[in-house]
Amino acid sequence: MMNRLFIRNLILVIAINLLIKPVYIFGIDRVVQNIVGPVSYGLFFSIFNFTYLFQVINDFGLQNFNQSIFSKYDFLIGKYLPKMLGAKLVLGFAYTFIIILLAWIIGYRLTVWYLLLPITLNQILVSFLQFFRTNVSAKGYYHLDSFLSVADKLVMIIVCGYLIFISSLKTSFRIEWFIYAQTLSLIVSVAIAIIVLSWIKKDQVRVYLNWDFTFFRWILKKSVPFALVWLFMTLYTRIDAVMIERLLDDGEMESGIYAASYRVLDAASMIGVLFAGLLLPMFSKLIHRGQRVNQLVRLSISLIWTFAVIVFGISILFPYEIIGTLYIHANYYWGEVYQILMVSILPIAGAYVYGTLLTANESLRLMNRIFFAGVIVNLILNFYFIEIWGAWGAALTTLITQSAVVISLCVVAVRETSLQTSISMVLIKLSFAVITILIGLLMMRLPIPWVGQLSLFLLASIITAVLLRQIPLKQLVSMLSSED
Repeated sequence: MMNRLFIRNLILVIAINLLIKPVYIFGIDRVVQNIVGPVSYGLFFSIFNFTYLFQVINDFGLQNFNQSIFSKYDFLIGKYLPKMLGAKLVLGFAYTFIIILLAWIIGYRLTVWYLLLPITLNQILVSFLQFFRTNVSAKGYYHLDSFLSVADKLVMIIVCGYLIFISSLKTSFRIEWFIYAQTLSLIVSVAIAIIVLSWIKKDQVRVYLNWDFTFFRWILKKSVPFALVWLFMTLYTRIDAVMIERLLDDGEMESGIYAASYRVLDAASMIGVLFAGLLLPMFSKLIHRGQRVNQLVRLSISLIWTFAVIVFGISILFPYEIIGTLYIHANYYWGEVYQILMVSILPIAGAYVYGTLLTANESLRLMNRIFFAGVIVNLILNFYFIEIWGAWGAALTTLITQSAVVISLCVVAVRETSLQTSISMVLIKLSFAVITILIGLLMMRLPIPWVGQLSLFLLASIITAVLLRQIPLKQLVSMLSSED
């Protein structure tokens, strides 16, 4: 039953996101970087990641707390939502104060504060939007959450699409316009999310503020483990862009180069984010009912591994062609950064499943130990590698850190949730990866343009995945056609 629910909602959320987010990422975000140049975009990317590092203050684990706890006890949402909104508003003010203080301490010059302040506001709006979405998904309205997940990007496509493709202002487009457009899109999306929550009348979910400081202290105490998970994950995944810009003389340029490749990794990781968003409430419900999660884990791992291996193959076989097509300023070095960074999609994909399972199981102390170790490894390697190799060194650090983290998460998940695994299952997945790369190497020898080689590689990889049952086609068809 849960597998069928997962597949049906996964298809819906992927379809919606594939219609909207790639258009935004490659049709808007990428074009903006090409227009403003890698230096201006690199500065924006660095400041964005700086503000993202402290997003934990904005949320303090309330998002994961909501999805994990309210998925089990959804009748509590109507009672606690107003109090949580009051808590989030206080956290938003604290976040703004800390960002301004730390920006001054580390030496961000006043000339960049016109970017820093609106980006800070955008992070607060993002936090509120994600918070509202967790309440919608916790109530089981996965289809509505799917639409909310792309609402801001849809508005961005409309606004920025007009500015950079239609209006007479496209030749003078500046990076701050991009930020202001994000602010508008997030305000609209938050308003839509509030309307959606208010619409759920049968569950008496009302959206208003309730200032209850006793509850505020209680919820912060309960959310500390979730907050630490967010903090440590953010540090080892986002601090690299800030370190590049701060450590190197040409840091803004190197940060822009890194951002170009990270954009593609972020786009590919979108599938993992969608998996996690659906899996967390489902895992939580199964665990709460005392039911086993093996089938859902096995199914989700097979699907996300197939996707990750295909992306991995495309990226290491055609790095220079892809990066050169996407960016007008790209050169051979950009392709090298892209190639090493995109290998990280393999461990990242696994982390989304096993990390989500451990979150649902509330094994947060163990997760925090793993993520804290990841932060230490990431910082040490970044300080060493960035000085030597710049953006390429940061990409290598990401690969090493993500690989170490996902191996640890997998081991802990097997131990904590009694997951059934086998050597044969691991060997099949490794065999699929090896066969996929061999297919790619064979396709590269064909005397046709690289786009044709890539297309044939994609088709052959999907067929191979079906034959090796990495895509359980019969099982998927059976679940989708079942009505019970």
